[in-house]
Amino acid sequence: MIPVASLPDDMLETMKARFDELLRATERDGVEALLAWLATTDFYEAPASTTKHGAIVGGLLRHSLSVHKYMQNFCKPFESEIPSGSIAIVSLLHDVCKADFYGKRVRNVKIPGEKRWEEEESFFVDDRFPLGHGEKSLFLVARYLPLTDDEALAIRWHMGGFDDAARAYASGMAQSAAYDRAKLAVALNIADMYVAHLVGH
Repeated sequence: MIPVASLPDDMLETMKARFDELLRATERDGVEALLAWLATTDFYEAPASTTKHGAIVGGLLRHSLSVHKYMQNFCKPFESEIPSGSIAIVSLLHDVCKADFYGKRVRNVKIPGEKRWEEEESFFVDDRFPLGHGEKSLFLVARYLPLTDDEALAIRWHMGGFDDAARAYASGMAQSAAYDRAKLAVALNIADMYVAHLVGH
């Protein structure tokens, strides 16, 4: 059987330590409780998607850290307006909705150029708490961390034009208003799209 791809164990451990360090550096009330909860989920090993960006064991963790890296750069012109702690909170936690969200299954695939099939492991969506995407991340994070209004808006609307609710709700008026109000929300959306569609993480 062909297993799903995975990042090396030592890389995963290094990334996990960095993720935890960045969140703790915010000194936000509730960080330890949130990290304890994440440790009960598959967040650190989960993929970021089933077949596209980060479709690999550890892909979600790598994606979150990459978004943090690029978001810091995108926010440099607004350093006086956007606290670094807010950047860490929203960039690292915007996709916690994907914890315990994917499963693995085995399917038969044809081997290119050969007259045989082989079993291949793949990811599939197994959403056990179907609350949406940005709204689900916001709900889960807010269970543990007190968020500013801008942080809440950023996490909720980080999907931009890919958010189903933005298309359905008055042609995206709520999302547009959030972006007008909070530079943090715009920066998170740009960093997330950049990492997912250009970097491929």
